[in-house]
Amino acid sequence: MAIDCNRFCPEVRLCCQETEMTITRKDAKRINALGYSTSDYSHRVIGSFSELKNVDGHCYFYDPASKECKIYEARPEGCRWYPVVYHYTKRKCLGDDVCPASPNLTRTEIRNVCHKVRRLVEELRREAAHGESPC
Repeated sequence: MAIDCNRFCPEVRLCCQETEMTITRKDAKRINALGYSTSDYSHRVIGSFSELKNVDGHCYFYDPASKECKIYEARPEGCRWYPVVYHYTKRKCLGDDVCPASPNLTRTEIRNVCHKVRRLVEELRREAAHGESPC
């Protein structure tokens, strides 16, 4: 079960503005199956990670007119679990304090996706360490 963007943030979608969302090879494969090319929507960043590109200050896939994601059903895993993030030094999941919707998250919601967020972080680290990021 993913976090429902419409419930948490129906208007602002700050997470889609100036995004730094990191993507996995599985994310890229799922998005590419829709007809997109990895080089169009992602770029390599420090540490060999791949992130979604921003266009005019927002995510490549964000439609400012409708305030919706063009690939919502196929969006990256990080987008699915946001605003739940894994705090690596504290070694726990929590709501991202940058997100105005984070205070609306319940402990149960965080607990329900934390194992998925941790797995995602490990997958991203492994891909970057082995030069296997999508771009």
